[in-house]
Amino acid sequence: MTNVLRMTLAASVAALTFAATPAYAVPVGAATPATATAKIVKPLTLTAAGTLDFATILIPASGVTATRTIKIVPGSPLDCAGGSTEVACSGTTSYPTYTVVGTNKMVVSIIKTASLLNGNNGGTLAFRPTGPASVTMPNSGNTGVPFDIGGEIDIVPATVDGTYSGNINVTVDYQ
Repeated sequence: MTNVLRMTLAASVAALTFAATPAYAVPVGAATPATATAKIVKPLTLTAAGTLDFATILIPASGVTATRTIKIVPGSPLDCAGGSTEVACSGTTSYPTYTVVGTNKMVVSIIKTASLLNGNNGGTLAFRPTGPASVTMPNSGNTGVPFDIGGEIDIVPATVDGTYSGNINVTVDYQ
């Protein structure tokens, strides 16, 4: 009887042990594992050579009657107010060439910010740089990618004579 009691007690303890022990699953990995990537890029450098010169613009002594826009588009003739007879342009124009150096195969945004040109007589001219929106880096060499920047200025009825100058605000950034 003692043996039966012991066996019953042992079976009860074993049953409680199995019932109280949680069932663990076998570890399972993802059917398609995730991947990790890292793109390493060189810092961009930007250099400029040359100046943006609208040459000489002749306006009437009484000023213009409406806004007249003068445009330099690299590789094209000067647009002197769209052919308005109120202004005349003469002289040799020029535009700067920028060079950006960076990482192979990366697209680089070219950000051009409008500003004011300040006259030596206190006047100002609205200035808007123009040029490409982006370039693609063909290689990681030191030669970089050159691009030209043109611009537009507005001659308004209140524009006074004088020499106007200011900075061309161009920056670059990876897309």
